[in-house]
Amino acid sequence: MSRPEEAATRVLSDQTFLEIPENVRLGFRLAGPGTRLGAYLLDLGVRSAALYAIVTVLSLVLLPFATTGLSVGVYFVVAFVLEWGYGCFFETWWNGQTPGKRAFGLRVIKTEGYAIGFYEAMLRNLLRAADFVPLFYAAGFLTAMSNPRLQRIGDLVAGTMVVRERKPVLGGELDGLSDYPAFPPEAFRHRYRPSEKTLEVIESLFRRRFDLAPARLDEIALILAEPLGKRLDAFADRKFARDEPSEFLFRVLSAHRARIESAIAEDREPAARGRGRASRPAASFS
Repeated sequence: MSRPEEAATRVLSDQTFLEIPENVRLGFRLAGPGTRLGAYLLDLGVRSAALYAIVTVLSLVLLPFATTGLSVGVYFVVAFVLEWGYGCFFETWWNGQTPGKRAFGLRVIKTEGYAIGFYEAMLRNLLRAADFVPLFYAAGFLTAMSNPRLQRIGDLVAGTMVVRERKPVLGGELDGLSDYPAFPPEAFRHRYRPSEKTLEVIESLFRRRFDLAPARLDEIALILAEPLGKRLDAFADRKFARDEPSEFLFRVLSAHRARIESAIAEDREPAARGRGRASRPAASFS
């Protein structure tokens, strides 16, 4: 018998649902073929421009070896690295995004809702060769259309899916959050930021913190704190995330809210300055 979230996925083809402890249910909007194609074409343009620039430079550097065939060999090596390494590099360091995916508001995540790592990024990008056969990603397209999470072959093997992100918003007042000092974003490797869905779960947990026994609260919090803690640089921070998972998550949430509030304040400042200039009395001439 299929689970409720799987049944809902079939009814709403662009939605998928995950359920974590304490009946917290996450909904993700899946990226459709059109937006994924747009992101792919943009990435293709970036890769092509990079390949052209690198080959132009190398052709000048390797000009003395033009008759040896070395330049041709280097060209194929560079083309291979760009073709397969481009997606792997960006999806690892940009938390599941490439320049194309970022432009279209897409992100690759694990099917459990967590951020992907190097292994998943490498696997799904290497298996694009299987998705391409017999030509023009026909196998990948047919595979994606035949499963509820629109996963191509690489996604199925790597355990990933591509979702559409919403813009960060403030979910109302959170009384007591100011008691938790903001966790410094620079403590994460490569300035990693948790996904919006992860932050939504943390916020939901924060709102229910008094309904749960402290031990149960930490037990649930550890589910998210463990993968987030692995992205921290310092051993002391990783230990803190493991030993005090709920406090760690709430401090991460506090940092997120502070960042959003700061961005909103910056957006309002130019408008306020403009209103101030408009309200000044015009100079009088006698």
